Amino acid sequence: MLLLLYLCFIRRWINRYKQQLHLEEHTKYLQSLEELDIADKPNILIILCDDLGYGDIGSYGVTTIKTPNIDQLAKEGVLFTQFYSSAPVCSPSRAGLLTGRYPNRCLTPTVFYPKRSIWNTIMSVLDWFQYGVKGLPQDEITLAEVLKKVGYNTALLGKWHLGCESPHLPNDKGFNFFYGAHYSNDMHPYELWLNKKVETPASSNNQNVLTKKLTEQGIQFIKHCKKSGKQLFLHYCQPFPHNPLHASEMFRGTSQAGLYGDAVQELDWSIGEIIETLKLEGLYENTIIFFTSDNGPWFEGNVNGLRGRKNLPFEGGQRVPLIVSWKNKITPGRKIDAVASNLDIFPTILQYLGIPFPEDRIIDGKNIFPLLTGKTNESPTDFFYYFWGKKLLAVRDNQYKYHTRHFCDIGSYAFIRTRPILFDLGNDPSESYDQFTHYPEKFNELNEKLENMKISMKKNLRGWKQESFI
Repeated sequence: MLLLLYLCFIRRWINRYKQQLHLEEHTKYLQSLEELDIADKPNILIILCDDLGYGDIGSYGVTTIKTPNIDQLAKEGVLFTQFYSSAPVCSPSRAGLLTGRYPNRCLTPTVFYPKRSIWNTIMSVLDWFQYGVKGLPQDEITLAEVLKKVGYNTALLGKWHLGCESPHLPNDKGFNFFYGAHYSNDMHPYELWLNKKVETPASSNNQNVLTKKLTEQGIQFIKHCKKSGKQLFLHYCQPFPHNPLHASEMFRGTSQAGLYGDAVQELDWSIGEIIETLKLEGLYENTIIFFTSDNGPWFEGNVNGLRGRKNLPFEGGQRVPLIVSWKNKITPGRKIDAVASNLDIFPTILQYLGIPFPEDRIIDGKNIFPLLTGKTNESPTDFFYYFWGKKLLAVRDNQYKYHTRHFCDIGSYAFIRTRPILFDLGNDPSESYDQFTHYPEKFNELNEKLENMKISMKKNLRGWKQESFI
């Protein structure tokens, strides 16, 4: 036991030493952006729901929940049918979205816990998942840091879940303004923070009015940006429909999908208020809007016939809605069947703005702007990888998905590992029928891709391009 603790300490020390070295590259890159002169900057709004299912939106097929404002975005923009979160749980997915890198490269393979919780203690002592870090590493470059450097006023509303202490707080990672919680709404203490101070202590935090409070803050931020004349980047991280569910009195009982549906309908109302404010302030036509979810739903929520849910490497755990709208820039009313993921948001925005990528690290995401504008129907992503914690469990190409042997969702046999399986997602999106006997060459090809990715990440987990940092 003492030897194990000693080895864990040594590994943490090495990781921290490498991180300190690479902070210099992080700083140099951000400083270089100050010299850029970007004349035509759009406003950027990224709406990220918490545990919203692939089928929980009207434009994705649900009838028991009414989402007119989100559906209007789909009519005015594009809707993706094969879009993925970069992980089946909260913190990793959020890290992937903000950095454009697989969460394991960000040392964020699973969720972070409050510093005084029993789970945080267990994970810290045993070094199970977090590689000794307590939040998104300092040397990771976030979308907010980049946009702040090129002149955006940046804000995060709602759920952060990438660390609760400096230097891992939203204001440390590029957000000028933060109003929300450090964790999921089922973790304690669930406080609301205004930048780096507690605004509402846990004892006074009424989650029934949380969506309304976030909406009010969003409206104020938009009006402030209009007055200041600076472009805005608003990352609205809605805390619902994560469990426990809450909705205000105005929305309770309004859906046919229980309290879950009520929470989603209030979420839709909130988005409508934010968009209406953009219109009133004359900012809407120059605002690109992304709407998505951090992962699939928990035991409630609609996966639209897909297999699995949150925390599983099946489609229901990671295939999520994506709607992108930008008036007069994106041809409206289209469905995009190409594979994409939230890793692609970071490089898409940077490439559109003409901002160079960091040269010292792998950016896993791809530019999907040609998909948004209809210049191509082909996905720039050749292979998408599904991680569960530190383990790489599956990979897909345009049509097929290979699962390595792993624990499964088979009731009383849940602790028995399945054999490797090949699914034809083009004809079998519910992952029901093994195609190994029909397509052994594809089975072997994807197995090789998965194993090569494992080797690559074992050799160079962080994805540094310079040998001195590997």
